[in-house]
Amino acid sequence: MSEEKMKEKRNEEKESNEEEEDEQKKYEYYKKAGAIHQKAKEIARPLIKVGAKVIDICDTIESFILENDGQLAFPVNVSINNIAAHYTASGPNDQTTIQEGDIVKVDIGVHVEGYVADGAFTVSFNEELDKLVEASEAALQAVIDSIKPNRETHKLGAVAEAAIKSFGYRPVRDLSGHILDQWELHGKKTIPAVSLPSREKIEEGEVYALEFFATTGTGSVHDLPPTYIYNLVPLKRPIRSKAARQIIREINEKYKTLPFAKRWLMRDLKGGVLFGLRELTRIGLLHEYHPLAEHKGIYISQAEDTVIVEHDGCTVTTRKES
Repeated sequence: MSEEKMKEKRNEEKESNEEEEDEQKKYEYYKKAGAIHQKAKEIARPLIKVGAKVIDICDTIESFILENDGQLAFPVNVSINNIAAHYTASGPNDQTTIQEGDIVKVDIGVHVEGYVADGAFTVSFNEELDKLVEASEAALQAVIDSIKPNRETHKLGAVAEAAIKSFGYRPVRDLSGHILDQWELHGKKTIPAVSLPSREKIEEGEVYALEFFATTGTGSVHDLPPTYIYNLVPLKRPIRSKAARQIIREINEKYKTLPFAKRWLMRDLKGGVLFGLRELTRIGLLHEYHPLAEHKGIYISQAEDTVIVEHDGCTVTTRKES
């Protein structure tokens, strides 16, 4: 073999080894994020009680994550009763409080170097809704038990739908589990909560946030007017105001394309935040996460975990090994 060929082969082997190391490190980051998430969930559960303010719950969990070598993959969501997702405290003056009879979803996201652990649980303060909590948990467990390479996503949706309907409720069909990637919370591949005519297949090595919602309503959610969560849309647009440019710098430095809370900007930046947010939203550089809800009087539960797909099943990063 010529010296040139030998050099070329060594370079190829080096590149292959580097790619293998990077891949291994990626899963280490996913698992580290999952371990932090597990601890965050442990400190979160006792916070969910009648009389607790949503702002105090969000601040406590978020501070814990940041103090324990994690970063925030998205603002802590505390969604009550008919609200399914995307409600976080608007700011320090948010007076939203957990009431007797409420059903409360807590959704927590942690990342390490952009690799995300996403998980949620539900607490009921109404005995009549305990089975609703069990329904979403049963759907999640059924899909965890079923997911593996080459399984079709619509068949996993059918598994979740059957589990929820066995309790006498409906799945929220508008919300799906989603593939995760570095700095990407919602990838293109999804796992529905109902059987759909999709033929996408699960692949070994993929990482998913499996999440399922059970409802006493129709299973269709709509946007509520306020927006407390945003994420950056990776487009180029001319930005006019100093306030908007300041926000973009802050997002790029801290959050990249992951969701962030308006209250974080209000806390960390000087003036002009609301004006800047309006400009960035108007020109399409920010995506708004409106709270998603059924109609008042409806109740919704949520269960979610993050999994790494392996050759014969999956590893759940957001749960302790039993």
